[in-house]
Amino acid sequence: MEQIISTLKSFTGPGIALVALVLFILINSWIFNRMKTLSSGKTVTKRTITFVIVLVGILAFILTLPIDKGIKGQILSFLGIIISAGIALSSTTVLGNLIARIMNNSMNRFRNGDLIRINELQGRVTRKSAFHTEIQLEDSNFMTIPNLYIASNPVKLTRKVNTVISTTVSLGYDVPRSRIEEALKEAATAAGLTDPYVYITELGDYSVAYKIHGFLKDAKKFFSANSLLNAKVLDVLHEKEIEIVSPSFMNQRRVDDQRFIPPTIVKAPEEEQEDSPEDLIFTEANEAEKVENKKDYLSRIDNKKEQLKEKLKELKEEEEIERVKSLLDRLEKTREKIQKEVEEQNDKNKEG
Repeated sequence: MEQIISTLKSFTGPGIALVALVLFILINSWIFNRMKTLSSGKTVTKRTITFVIVLVGILAFILTLPIDKGIKGQILSFLGIIISAGIALSSTTVLGNLIARIMNNSMNRFRNGDLIRINELQGRVTRKSAFHTEIQLEDSNFMTIPNLYIASNPVKLTRKVNTVISTTVSLGYDVPRSRIEEALKEAATAAGLTDPYVYITELGDYSVAYKIHGFLKDAKKFFSANSLLNAKVLDVLHEKEIEIVSPSFMNQRRVDDQRFIPPTIVKAPEEEQEDSPEDLIFTEANEAEKVENKKDYLSRIDNKKEQLKEKLKELKEEEEIERVKSLLDRLEKTREKIQKEVEEQNDKNKEG
């Protein structure tokens, strides 16, 4: 009997190590489940911390086993060989992408639904995973970009409100600058841009390069606004009989030659388009952005609930207490509804 009790006591250390391991894993899972609605991209961090906890737990379990030190050393050496082999067999690119994902999330460079440009790639973010980021291009197709590539290249994030749209046009030296600037500003205004301004970017051998800028209120229409600005620049310049000489046009006109301005065509007024091209192109990116907005709203609800709970502690009148409790109940129901929508959309994205 004493031998059995002695044997059980010798396993007290390993037992405590196992209980502590399970406890830390549960605490880690509980913490990240609480943080789920506050921000996205926590999965990789959660798995990394879980891996570290498991590794430390295994080491603690081995060190507390009631066996000879030589055998412990052999077991630890074998474990070290397995871990080293796993790291060696893993591609440096894979590890780089994992580290880049953590870095991108910590910097909060962009979110789902944002319009970004990385070198020649431009599109709206639809999904961020452990190894890559997916963007939806202007042709509605998808491009997968490794996180390491994003971390090692400049990322241009387009503002969602009041972003600047611009285009460049080359015009002749024979047209007064003030007349051109006035026409370009008129074109920008006709394209729906606000506060237009003009830069002269180049004095070439045969032409002057003018760059017209304007502020776009809704960046979701970024691509169609660029196209519309170019169209209005063409229309206004031709209406004012100003020739466009882009990119290089040597003027050797004889007196009886015609001018290079197309005739004006009178068209029936176009019906206003209900949906912009971006609404049809960036379907998945729009859904991803809606999920991010709902997560932000959940965060605001949680903050509001905390404020009401603090206020509830200070109240004394029964009527006011009931009113605050009723408001808390409505907030909780709204939160549950939105949380369910977010989870359904996340499941749908995983299936897709």
